[in-house]
Amino acid sequence: MDKDVMKATVREFRLFSKLDETQLDKLVEHAAVTRIPKGGMFFSENKATQGMHVLLSGKVKLFKLSEEGKEQTIFVFGPGEPFCLCSTFSDGKMPANLSALEDSQVMFITPEELESMVHEDASVLLTMMRVMSRRLKEAMEMIDSLALKQIPSRLAAYFLSQQQEGNVELGMSYRELSKIIGVTPEALSRTLKKMAGDGLISVDGSRVTIEDMQGLEDCREGRL
Repeated sequence: MDKDVMKATVREFRLFSKLDETQLDKLVEHAAVTRIPKGGMFFSENKATQGMHVLLSGKVKLFKLSEEGKEQTIFVFGPGEPFCLCSTFSDGKMPANLSALEDSQVMFITPEELESMVHEDASVLLTMMRVMSRRLKEAMEMIDSLALKQIPSRLAAYFLSQQQEGNVELGMSYRELSKIIGVTPEALSRTLKKMAGDGLISVDGSRVTIEDMQGLEDCREGRL
């Protein structure tokens, strides 16, 4: 990616929105960019990599594999989102795998450069802490849903966590969504149809519209 294009791109990211021109120039100058083709693996469990990773373009997923080879998607990241945050502050060993859902580009920042940025602008670290807190909350909610709730409740919990003004842009195939919810694609399809038939949601391609917010909340809590 051209340095000027890269600078214009990262300027729009919330994580770097408060950096001044000099700081942005320094960031772009010292950052490395890696391309990942659709379906390509970026890293696997227990691979060590220290530093900060930010998705510049495309879409990637973080997932775990069971001993039987069953895949459980944990998070899906879009442009502007940092990931592998544990590698920024620890020994760099990865607790999960990451692959590209689309042709993607990743920006990598070394620990030394990140430390320099934080000294110049502490808001970068504060934003990272907010991201980590949000993801911890989402991970705990996912564990609760997968372990204790039926499929409709899991799906309702996911839609409520992802909705913006009553709409959810899936940005992924139903097969990928089924890996997040922890069900088969067939079970996901049946549940979507039932929830739509009950008037809780409507589905148009990759967009899900919440038609009954209270009803979906009741479904999440198992009251429906």
